[in-house]
Amino acid sequence: MGLGFDRRRFLGGLGATGFALALRSHGRAQTTFAFGLPIADPGGLSGDGFIVRHGFQTENTWYNPGHWHTAEDWYRLNGADTAGAQVLAVAEGEVVFLGSDYPGRVIVIEHAPNLYSMYGHLAPESVTVAQGSRVARGQQLATVATVPGWIAPSHLHFEIRTFLYEGEVNGESPRYAYSCGLNCAPGPGYWPMEAPELPAGMGWRNPTHISGNRLLLDGTLTVQVPQSTTGPVSLRSVPWQWEDSYEIGLLDLYPGAQFTVLAVDSGHDSSTGTSADAYYLSYLIETGNGTSGWVRAAVSDYGDTGSDGRPSSVRFVLLPVLS
Repeated sequence: MGLGFDRRRFLGGLGATGFALALRSHGRAQTTFAFGLPIADPGGLSGDGFIVRHGFQTENTWYNPGHWHTAEDWYRLNGADTAGAQVLAVAEGEVVFLGSDYPGRVIVIEHAPNLYSMYGHLAPESVTVAQGSRVARGQQLATVATVPGWIAPSHLHFEIRTFLYEGEVNGESPRYAYSCGLNCAPGPGYWPMEAPELPAGMGWRNPTHISGNRLLLDGTLTVQVPQSTTGPVSLRSVPWQWEDSYEIGLLDLYPGAQFTVLAVDSGHDSSTGTSADAYYLSYLIETGNGTSGWVRAAVSDYGDTGSDGRPSSVRFVLLPVLS
């Protein structure tokens, strides 16, 4: 489920370089600016030291069983407290909402018509922007809040969606009863599994796919190995989820190593997958010894699962380096 074209047609007669250029050209037309990741430690690479414990459109059985998650919940790795982590704007835009008690403050940014990012569970005293502010990609918005007595540990709730208000979700006539109530910009954060539509059908989007589909806008991209990753990973002939993918070798990763990206394969923005196994993000990288291969960058993790036993968590073995 990559960028929405016939991959087999492109593969015929194309080597790695030709295929990379085809993907790069396609990706550049997606939008006018790239998207980054929403969380970091001071001075660190965005996403380094963090994991998505409950991914987009997965079930969170320990907090809200029977519902699909509409966002990504970002936590520090290994159970460390996420409170105090920096929350960053993922792309340029305008702050169109600031308020609520989610618990914690909520910020919503409009990046383009019908494209918004939302950041929940923010420490009120840490907010650095105002409603109506223009922000740049990577600009600090706030820090993650500490919420005493709450069932969930401190974390960042991060959404990408096509609406600020949607009548049946968080507008004048919500279909399901949530504490958020009428005309509530933050919205419910979850969607019932018995609903006829998935969250993607109501306007929520997979944040990792949104970012992945917009990374090669200037034709160049570097990725870096996070501090939590070490050891060999599989180099593939084509992205891992394709039926004809096979291993062409192993690549040893060590924290801080960087690689040039020739192409990106990412899932559809409005992915209909309902587990972490449906996260598709792979990079075609130069290995440094004159060869190239595809590496799966977003890997499903069984640290959290849905009621059917499928994984809900996502970890990243390569992170984009964006200025």
